[in-house]
Amino acid sequence: MRHGTHDRSDEATLDHYITAEEHLPDEECTETTLQITDAETKRIFEARVRIAREPDELTDPQRLTVVTGPHETVSKEWYVELLDEIDAAGINEDLLRRLAREQETTSNIVNTRSDDLKVVLTYLVEAGQYESTAEALRELAFERLAEDRPALLEAYDAVRTEFEADPLRRALMDQE
Repeated sequence: MRHGTHDRSDEATLDHYITAEEHLPDEECTETTLQITDAETKRIFEARVRIAREPDELTDPQRLTVVTGPHETVSKEWYVELLDEIDAAGINEDLLRRLAREQETTSNIVNTRSDDLKVVLTYLVEAGQYESTAEALRELAFERLAEDRPALLEAYDAVRTEFEADPLRRALMDQE
């Protein structure tokens, strides 16, 4: 559905979401992250969205019931446009896919510009614990990520597997 072409008869086919007024941003139509509930499945999730009081202000409006009051018994009807869903662990898989796609054509060098880190990594290499500073940094970074952000590594592994397993998808994405 394109901006400005919303037909009120389409409202019956719109998805329906619910959120609390306290989660709304100060300004309409600004991009924000919002916790919403799917009215049909009752699944609660976060998504990058735009919200508006009128459907014509959004490209792909979906109904959004905004509940207020001490017992959330008062509601207002708004509209929401879902841009990206963020999974329960806070991982934006669309962003991860975009970055993986972009990485195919850019340098894979990460520069920390840190004298302290360089000295410590070089020490580990010269002490015989690693073959190179790059190997030490990769191993230490991945170990830390595995401890602190396992959901991110799992999501990235799934994204990377998608790219590797589907040459047609990769070819089509390269044409975009």
